[in-house]
Amino acid sequence: MAATLSGTMVSTSFLGRQPVTSLRSLPNVGQALFGLKAGSGRGRVTCMAIYKVKLITPMGPKEFKCPEDAYILDQAEELGIDLPYSCRAGSCSSCAGKVVQGNVDQSDGSFLDDDQIDGGWVLTCVAYPTSDVTIATHKEEELTD
Repeated sequence: MAATLSGTMVSTSFLGRQPVTSLRSLPNVGQALFGLKAGSGRGRVTCMAIYKVKLITPMGPKEFKCPEDAYILDQAEELGIDLPYSCRAGSCSSCAGKVVQGNVDQSDGSFLDDDQIDGGWVLTCVAYPTSDVTIATHKEEELTD
């Protein structure tokens, strides 16, 4: 099918010929609108958790929502919140903080030892929220003292 527009040939073959009767027929719409990921099996949908993160910074508290698959530092930076960092790989202490409440997964990091992690220390560059969480930031000096 083609249409002529002011002497120019325009193809309309890319337009779907069937009306949209389901969001399933549109690629990635569920994920974009609802935070859902399609599973590999037909008809399976995985929900992505989003947690409330509260950062207690020297400039005052900052709160935002963070998906479970985003590093806290990355999400904060994307929202315009400035936090200290250096390596972004969990191998230094520049982004160190202390978990006040809640839980994180920082298994991607290598700098903190088990005792420090058990003591509530966190590296925001490699920390995923696993619950609503409150973190006191800018704690590198306290960690290294």
